[in-house]
Amino acid sequence: MTVETDALTEAALRFSAAIRAERTNALDTLSAEREATLQLIKTLRSENQRRAQQRSGRFVVGFLLGSAFGAATTYVLNQRTSEEFRLGLAARVEQTSVSLGARLKAAFEVGRRAAATHEQELWTKYRQRLAEKPPAPPREDDPLI
Repeated sequence: MTVETDALTEAALRFSAAIRAERTNALDTLSAEREATLQLIKTLRSENQRRAQQRSGRFVVGFLLGSAFGAATTYVLNQRTSEEFRLGLAARVEQTSVSLGARLKAAFEVGRRAAATHEQELWTKYRQRLAEKPPAPPREDDPLI
């Protein structure tokens, strides 16, 4: 039986070594895959960040070009002497301040009229409801009686 026991022991040791080698190989493979996945995630994040910076840079450039184009167009279309401009601006300020006060008064008046109209509509609806339903007689178990 020693030959059989030795053979079994030797087979078990070889099997154990093969399992250990297979497990080590699987762990090495998983570790390499993990590193590759982490590298891929890092690359994707840096690409996403680069694209975000590129988009914001494009926006800023577009905004600046649009502002410059708008300012140039305004300058070309409204070429006046500085004195004409100052006189026109002063006249506009006076007109705006007068018209602003008048507009505010008109707006308040419109608001007051709308509130009064709405209040009258509510009173009319209330009176109609009272006319439609006679009040219920008080209950005997009502504590207020």
